[in-house]
Amino acid sequence: MKPLAFKIPASTNHSLRRQADDQAFFYDRLHYHPEWQITLILKSEGTLFVGDGMHRFKEGDIFCFGSNLPHLFKNDALYYSSESPGARSFSIFFDQQSFGTKFFDLPELKAVKHMLSQANKGIYFPTELGGELAEHLAGLSRQEGFPLLLHFFTLLEKLSQRKPWQFLSNIAYDRAQAESAGKRMDEVLQFIFKHYHRSISIKEAAEAANLSVPAFCRYFKLHTRKTFIGYLNEVRINAACKLLIDQDFSIGQIADVVGFNNLSNFNRQFKKIKGLTPRAYQQFYQ
Repeated sequence: MKPLAFKIPASTNHSLRRQADDQAFFYDRLHYHPEWQITLILKSEGTLFVGDGMHRFKEGDIFCFGSNLPHLFKNDALYYSSESPGARSFSIFFDQQSFGTKFFDLPELKAVKHMLSQANKGIYFPTELGGELAEHLAGLSRQEGFPLLLHFFTLLEKLSQRKPWQFLSNIAYDRAQAESAGKRMDEVLQFIFKHYHRSISIKEAAEAANLSVPAFCRYFKLHTRKTFIGYLNEVRINAACKLLIDQDFSIGQIADVVGFNNLSNFNRQFKKIKGLTPRAYQQFYQ
């Protein structure tokens, strides 16, 4: 799948763009754009793919994506069915030129500028709906004129002070790297999303990317810093986490549903990736 070079429509009435998404599921194609993006998840759950990392997302989470950082929100399977509870988010987009070329060089914005420079690896701000940060960000949808700017700069200041930051990608991206990921990466991810629940060979994945197996292995490791099998196991384990918390299935059934034919391997991979056993993870969240 190609990381699509998005063009965020400019607003003629505001220095920044606000966007409310409300649909069955979020847009799930890998994409990037030159603007910084701050997003609050208002409703839905799933897995966020950003740079070379993947992370679960849930209601109340706030994310900051730097300029040209490839990302996509992949909702859980339920959201792609007629039973979807709906996915909602609120986002803000802005760039270096939004407030003037040298605006973020002001000494008073030193901490904010530092945070934005670090956002090329993506930053996660754990919070909760109804919490101060989430309420402040959501409140931007109701502001206009100077109060909008005041509200926005206050948000940036609050985010810059919310440390330690949790980075989403090991790789810091720029436009050249985003473009080099190319069409293949999107095709591979879509292949994984569609087939992770069954046995997948590296040969199949290589064919989906239209590469030989050796070339595919080099390509995948270059863009994710992980082997294909290691990355596939992470996708499966992230899917298993949702089932362990929400579904009345045995651990053996969950292992089978997410593509592990061997329970011992599922337990081993789960502990390797999450740091605890599936049973301990389930008990922690119940």
